[in-house]
Amino acid sequence: MILNKSFLVLFLSIIFIYGSDLVCQNYCDRKYDHIWILGGTDTDTIENRYGGCEINFNSSPPSLLRHSKYFDQLLQITSMSSKQGDLCFYSNGCLVLNPLDLEMENGDSLNPGELYEEFCPDHGYIGFQNMFALPDEYHDSIYYLFHIDLIDNLDTNLASSLISENLYCTTIDMAGENGLGTVKSKNQVVLKDTTMLGGPMSAVRHANGMDWWIICPNSWTNSHNRILVDGDGPHFINRQYIGIVPDSKSVGGQGKFSPDGSKFAWYHPSNGLYLYDFDRQEGLLSNFVLIEIPAYNGVSGGLEFSPSGNFLFVNHDTSLYQVDLLSPDIQSSLTHIADYDGFVDVLPTPFFIMERTPDHRIIMSPLFGSQWLHVIQEPDKKGKACRFEQHTLKLPTVNNWTLPHFPNYRLGRLDDPLCDSVMVASPILAKTGYKKFMIRPNPASHQIVIYNLDPEIVNNLFIELTDLQGRMVLRETTLSMDVSDVPSGLYFIKIYADLILQQLEKVVVQH
Repeated sequence: MILNKSFLVLFLSIIFIYGSDLVCQNYCDRKYDHIWILGGTDTDTIENRYGGCEINFNSSPPSLLRHSKYFDQLLQITSMSSKQGDLCFYSNGCLVLNPLDLEMENGDSLNPGELYEEFCPDHGYIGFQNMFALPDEYHDSIYYLFHIDLIDNLDTNLASSLISENLYCTTIDMAGENGLGTVKSKNQVVLKDTTMLGGPMSAVRHANGMDWWIICPNSWTNSHNRILVDGDGPHFINRQYIGIVPDSKSVGGQGKFSPDGSKFAWYHPSNGLYLYDFDRQEGLLSNFVLIEIPAYNGVSGGLEFSPSGNFLFVNHDTSLYQVDLLSPDIQSSLTHIADYDGFVDVLPTPFFIMERTPDHRIIMSPLFGSQWLHVIQEPDKKGKACRFEQHTLKLPTVNNWTLPHFPNYRLGRLDDPLCDSVMVASPILAKTGYKKFMIRPNPASHQIVIYNLDPEIVNNLFIELTDLQGRMVLRETTLSMDVSDVPSGLYFIKIYADLILQQLEKVVVQH
């Protein structure tokens, strides 16, 4: 009996240890941020410059490809992939598009109001980091899209002609329309507040690893709107007052949580860098610190944490700085990294906003439309060893100013290790080009044929057909596949060579 008890204790201990590792691995495998949709429409006539494009982090190195879409993305922008890294939907703040680049069922008329017709549906809604999507951890197919609208400012004493009014939630069910997705509800008001700053809205995983906290600062007070997203959806909790009152001209800028969720920071040149500690259990800010950045009379500012969270980067239009968050004197750790070098791509390319990539880099978009992006290649290195390279990443098409914002989807429970701390960056940032394979027909009812457009890809070719949950349906070692017995619906074709995913394509089976 003693032996049996000892064995039981040992068995349960092993289960606990390996079970915890599996839960952590589950968080680390999430790829909700692996496809970034950028660029404009595909109807422009200037050859090889305009149109939609995507950065796809499902391959290593990531691939840069053209992407067919019929609307522009001016400033408000988001894209969302499945847990397995397949594109689910994207939006320009006016419409929600499905994986086939078509308007999702009930996906029209986001952000209704007096400014809708000025920007929508084709050009895209206006706003800086005021839209992102979160997965509902309680329901596999449900996603929440959060977005902020604008109205005309009738108070002539204030600096901006536009102010925020509503923080909306739009709920998307990717199980609808045979996997193409359905907007279940849209423009549900989470918070109505014309003092919202709008721009530095961000989210972080709750300490329980399931729920989310959203923080949205206000413009004319030192209050911060606190929103909890749990199994019943989003709920406005209250406003927390902390820190100092920002300058009312702060209509741009960025706000981010650190990768482990322990800090929140936001920056605008009119204010300097605001830094707080954050309690993921209670959703509360504390220990406010103001970090002064050299004065600049700019209208926008960018901010991003390094993957480890040890460093914080801030930029205004013409300069980039790094802060060492491990330093006992954070203000004195402020290091000047670089100034804008004057590069022009039809228009100048000064600094705008930043976003951390799944492969451990930081991408910075220029202030104006350009095919080029700036890159911090090794952001976890101190000072200029971080290798900030201006206009080093060339997109297939022009990107209009902005980047999608992604919370850290790979953050687990409070005591789980930080997933991104063990990720390895690819030695090359990205490969640029056109698609290497063509799939015909699409939609298909019987036979799918893959045409190889790259004569250098010849070894160990095989293809897989998966459903939207990433489950394999068929696998073939030739470049053709019989789908006669596959149920109608949306699937993904994955094309491999030498065990490397070369291309991922949507395909519709239709009988």
